[in-house]
Amino acid sequence: MQLTVERPAPCQAKVSFSVPANEFEAEYQKALKDVGRRMRIKGFRPGHVPPDVVNRLQGKEVRQEVAMRFVNQAYSRAIDEHKLRPLANPSVDFGEALAGVDFAHTFEFSLRPEFTLGTYKGLELESSLPPVVDEEVEAAIEQARKNQAHPEPAGDAGLPEDGMALCRVTLRHDGEQVWQRDGLRISPSSTLPGVDAAAFKAAMTGKRDGESAEVELEFPADFEVESARGKKGSCTVDVKNAFRVVLPNREELMKIIGAADEAELKKRAQDGLEQANRQLEDQRVETALLEQVIAAHTMDLPPSMVDEQVKGRLAQLKNELAGQGKGADEIEREAAALENQARTDAEKSAKAYFLVERIAEAEKIQVSEQEMVGELRGIAGRNRTSFEEVRDFYQQQNLLPQLAMEILERKIRAFLRENAKLVAPKV
Repeated sequence: MQLTVERPAPCQAKVSFSVPANEFEAEYQKALKDVGRRMRIKGFRPGHVPPDVVNRLQGKEVRQEVAMRFVNQAYSRAIDEHKLRPLANPSVDFGEALAGVDFAHTFEFSLRPEFTLGTYKGLELESSLPPVVDEEVEAAIEQARKNQAHPEPAGDAGLPEDGMALCRVTLRHDGEQVWQRDGLRISPSSTLPGVDAAAFKAAMTGKRDGESAEVELEFPADFEVESARGKKGSCTVDVKNAFRVVLPNREELMKIIGAADEAELKKRAQDGLEQANRQLEDQRVETALLEQVIAAHTMDLPPSMVDEQVKGRLAQLKNELAGQGKGADEIEREAAALENQARTDAEKSAKAYFLVERIAEAEKIQVSEQEMVGELRGIAGRNRTSFEEVRDFYQQQNLLPQLAMEILERKIRAFLRENAKLVAPKV
């Protein structure tokens, strides 16, 4: 096999190779014999199907398989001999390999960028972890009371502003019903799309079991019935059961969570707030440090990778705009206006990808099988499905490499933070 490798662009490799006809034919005859040993055809002993019979029945397919072997051989030689770092396996279409002629083909594939890894440990960053103040502790205790609240029938007093009701909601346009849902949980303090919040609260407050409230509404631009979009209509809420929400007092809350006294109650609230603040600060620090590393490195990027990301970002944007009820022309205009930003974001994302890879290589940081299993179990738990279903889905959709990269990025972000120099803010 004769092989040449060119670098038409920094992140692109072009491989050309040719195989003499006699060399190809020799491999083809070996392949026919191998297939004949595996074939089962009536009239021949198992494993003894002659090559000429195989050639007649499956010659074209076997010839293509042999051609693909030479393509893979050329690809492997190009990588080994020229120390290439491919981004992904090439997609090769070499047509039909013809008998009696040299087999020659050229294919291209993207490469990972070549760059020198600069400083990523010991980066300096100001810490901005805010202290927890008494007002926040009290707010956290109040939220804990709300979290432990339970409903009780509202009775003759009717639905309070902060209460909750089980309702049937009916929307009408031009007197005709266009939407209805039963069993909805609704509070006077949370309105429905297209309904004035103050009018809704006034209409719902004080309603008792079996009573109804009616308010005007303007149908949203993305309403499922197209003829009603942007038009006026009415919203009728039939209250089936009205409830008042009862919050435990502080003594009851202490019993629920197992706090011995008021001091422990406040201590638990403060610890929770400090932990939440620490998590937010860790995220901020990790993002800022990764941004520093990205800004400090210059590299050529594979155009195909960036273009694919831009395409994906714009497609997502268009779907979101369509969901908001915007027309095709408006969607295209907005997408075109944001294309440059999408490309900037895609380039930054690509740089982060390669930097995470290189730092992981330098520090020998890897993603273990146990970590992958744990991540899949977490996804299964959040989606209330089985681990096996999630695993099979990720395998079938070829999403496991992407999941591994997400885990690796989290580990590298944590590594950057743990090895950074956090300093007090300048006064």
